[in-house]
Amino acid sequence: MAGSIPVDEMPSDLFAENRSHFSSPMDLFDDRKLVKICAPMVRYSKHAFRKLVRKYDCDLAFTPMIISDSFVRSIKARDTEFTTSKDDRPLIVQFAAKNSDEFASAAEIVAPFSDGVDLNCGCPQR
Repeated sequence: MAGSIPVDEMPSDLFAENRSHFSSPMDLFDDRKLVKICAPMVRYSKHAFRKLVRKYDCDLAFTPMIISDSFVRSIKARDTEFTTSKDDRPLIVQFAAKNSDEFASAAEIVAPFSDGVDLNCGCPQR
């Protein structure tokens, strides 16, 4: 996608300037009566769509569900499933995981480039 940065090429200080207006996504609920959230949607919540909804004042966006085991093992999966940019904040990354180790490893990878992680417990997975 144009303008997106693969996670392996992102400098860790890339997002420092955009974090100055909040310290955590929960701060959004202190400042506003209405918080507009774009929930994770299969195939739709990728970077380009998140940029679009932010253009229309979305306050908080989620990635689509990412399968944690392939994300941890494969650079190709990381590059395909997770792209972002400095204006894509605050951002919550959603994972599906079979065990806590996979979930924790995936969360560690995206931690410098996101503001939180979400464990999908609503979609049936093997």
